[in-house]
Amino acid sequence: MDHDKWLVGLQFHTANCQPLWLYYVVDGVCDTTHAVSMAIQRANTGPERVARGGVQAEADQVEVQQILRDAIGRFSLTRCL
Repeated sequence: MDHDKWLVGLQFHTANCQPLWLYYVVDGVCDTTHAVSMAIQRANTGPERVARGGVQAEADQVEVQQILRDAIGRFSLTRCL
Protein backbone atom coordinates (compact mmCIF):
# COMPACT_ATOMS: atom_id res chain seq x y z
CA MET A 1 0.00 0.00 0.00
CA ASP A 2 1.32 3.42 -0.97
CA HIS A 3 1.47 6.13 1.70
CA ASP A 4 1.65 9.81 0.83
CA LYS A 5 2.16 13.13 2.56
CA TRP A 6 -0.64 15.65 2.83
CA LEU A 7 -1.02 19.26 3.91
CA VAL A 8 -4.37 19.59 5.69
CA GLY A 9 -5.79 23.01 6.58
CA LEU A 10 -8.63 23.23 9.08
CA GLN A 11 -10.51 26.50 9.57
CA PHE A 12 -12.01 27.20 12.98
CA HIS A 13 -13.54 30.30 14.49
CA THR A 14 -12.31 31.77 17.74
CA ALA A 15 -14.62 32.80 20.57
CA ASN A 16 -14.78 36.32 19.07
CA CYS A 17 -15.74 34.90 15.63
CA GLN A 18 -12.34 35.43 14.00
CA PRO A 19 -11.34 32.76 11.45
CA LEU A 20 -8.31 30.72 12.44
CA TRP A 21 -6.56 28.31 10.04
CA LEU A 22 -4.41 25.52 11.46
CA TYR A 23 -2.28 23.47 9.05
CA TYR A 24 -0.94 19.96 9.58
CA VAL A 25 1.47 17.83 7.57
CA VAL A 26 0.15 14.28 7.71
CA ASP A 27 2.36 11.38 6.67
CA GLY A 28 1.75 7.65 6.51
CA VAL A 29 -1.85 7.62 5.27
CA CYS A 30 -3.06 6.63 1.82
CA ASP A 31 -5.96 9.00 1.11
CA THR A 32 -7.52 12.37 1.89
CA THR A 33 -10.15 10.96 4.25
CA HIS A 34 -7.50 9.48 6.53
CA ALA A 35 -5.37 12.62 6.26
CA VAL A 36 -8.26 14.81 7.44
CA SER A 37 -9.06 12.40 10.25
CA MET A 38 -5.44 12.48 11.49
CA ALA A 39 -5.35 16.29 11.29
CA ILE A 40 -8.53 16.57 13.37
CA GLN A 41 -7.05 14.16 15.94
CA ARG A 42 -3.98 16.39 16.17
CA ALA A 43 -6.18 19.48 16.43
CA ASN A 44 -7.78 17.96 19.52
CA THR A 45 -4.49 17.69 21.43
CA GLY A 46 -3.92 19.97 24.41
CA PRO A 47 -1.73 22.71 22.88
CA GLU A 48 -3.87 22.89 19.74
CA ARG A 49 -7.06 23.24 21.76
CA VAL A 50 -5.50 26.12 23.67
CA ALA A 51 -5.01 27.93 20.33
CA ARG A 52 -8.78 27.70 19.82
CA GLY A 53 -9.68 28.67 23.38
CA GLY A 54 -10.21 25.07 24.53
CA VAL A 55 -12.96 24.32 22.02
CA GLN A 56 -13.35 20.81 20.56
CA ALA A 57 -12.08 20.59 16.96
CA GLU A 58 -14.98 21.07 14.57
CA ALA A 59 -13.61 22.60 11.40
CA ASP A 60 -15.78 25.01 9.42
CA GLN A 61 -13.74 24.42 6.27
CA VAL A 62 -11.16 21.85 5.20
CA GLU A 63 -8.43 22.22 2.60
CA VAL A 64 -6.31 19.21 1.56
CA GLN A 65 -3.26 19.23 -0.69
CA GLN A 66 -1.03 16.31 -1.55
CA ILE A 67 2.68 16.98 -1.07
CA LEU A 68 4.58 15.71 -4.09
CA ARG A 69 8.31 15.38 -4.63
CA ASP A 70 9.74 15.13 -8.13
CA ALA A 71 12.75 13.13 -9.31
CA ILE A 72 15.21 15.91 -8.45
CA GLY A 73 13.79 16.57 -4.99
CA ARG A 74 11.57 19.62 -5.58
CA PHE A 75 8.33 19.74 -3.61
CA SER A 76 4.95 20.86 -4.94
CA LEU A 77 1.37 20.82 -3.71
CA THR A 78 -1.66 19.47 -5.53
CA ARG A 79 -5.11 20.52 -4.28
CA CYS A 80 -7.29 17.51 -3.48
CA LEU A 81 -10.33 18.79 -1.59
